[in-house]
Amino acid sequence: MKRATNMLAALALMLCVTSCGTKQEVKQEPETAAEAVKKMTAGWNVGNDMDCFDSDIKPGAPVEEYEKSWGQQPANEVLFKKLAEKGFDAIRVPVTWWQHMDAEGQVDPAWMGRVEQIVNWVLDNGMYCIVNVHHDTGAAVEAWLKADSTSYATHHERYKGLWTQIANHFKDYDERLLFEGYNEMLTGSNPTAEWSEPKDLKNLQYINKFAQDFVDAVRATGGNNQYRNLIVNTYSGSHTPNTLPGLVIPTDPCGNQNHLAVEVHTYDPWDWVNNYDMHWTEKCTEEVTWLFSELDKHVISKGYPVIIGEYGSNGQSEKTINKTCTDEQKQEAGRQAADIIRLCKKYNAAAFYWMGIIDGSDRAADTFQWSMEQVADSIMANK
Repeated sequence: MKRATNMLAALALMLCVTSCGTKQEVKQEPETAAEAVKKMTAGWNVGNDMDCFDSDIKPGAPVEEYEKSWGQQPANEVLFKKLAEKGFDAIRVPVTWWQHMDAEGQVDPAWMGRVEQIVNWVLDNGMYCIVNVHHDTGAAVEAWLKADSTSYATHHERYKGLWTQIANHFKDYDERLLFEGYNEMLTGSNPTAEWSEPKDLKNLQYINKFAQDFVDAVRATGGNNQYRNLIVNTYSGSHTPNTLPGLVIPTDPCGNQNHLAVEVHTYDPWDWVNNYDMHWTEKCTEEVTWLFSELDKHVISKGYPVIIGEYGSNGQSEKTINKTCTDEQKQEAGRQAADIIRLCKKYNAAAFYWMGIIDGSDRAADTFQWSMEQVADSIMANK
């Protein structure tokens, strides 16, 4: 009898009868950002792939030249199948656009098509997908999106135009595709780029302006973008006492704030691979636990879900735990991942490991293997 009641209730939700007796379908409420993020606990970054740039590559070169320029194999369907089989829930696809835009800001169709192919592989394997604007921000001198008044005045219309193109291209995709407005936006360029937070805190306002432009541009394209879940980052993806409260969540034209999430990055404790000789210590656990308490205070408790867009063992002078390290060292990276994932579960957050679990030639379809399967298994054991 209970089962029959449930079936009748489900049928009632599917149909709506007007006063004239006309049956109409009830529109299902779009998935909120909080609902989506809760399903994305275990994520991975396809790093150093579509986010690569190289000023020595001539315009119009095959897309593969860019993907391989930083030492990785181009993304392929087998890669995402293996990730899904392992149990990963979501993939972040970092994309750098500046070398693939003409003087009018139009994106090369071949580049957009390659992004679409990768997105399709992720979604076809049952995972969520995040597409972003990546090294168009950052410390490189080529980065054109900076947290300062000159960059905003010069480029904000081009930026909105870029997101209008991306959003229009994917407007019919379902809610498993999310957009991330920008990666690690900074003030200045190397060698004087201002990491963590800007020296002049007034520059935090330009992060907020770019964030609002991003949301406005996507929403204006309509279709499924009207309620697509969107992600905004703090300054440089950091979580300092100034950058977390300094982020002003955009006002969402969709009519509510339920489709916005906040992203930060953490390699905390910074340089632990050097400072603790590649050992994940109790003090390391304490620091990331404190980080989540800060995220809860400034973001989660205010109703916005959090995404750890990048985490890993990266430290000073590019030292990191990777495929060349010992099994014991890889286990230490696994201990870090376990702490991050357990905290994500506690706070209904999501986390995306940066690159290392599948690296270099290990990503190739015909020679696929896990570079650090110990880390992947640790993620799965704690999700």
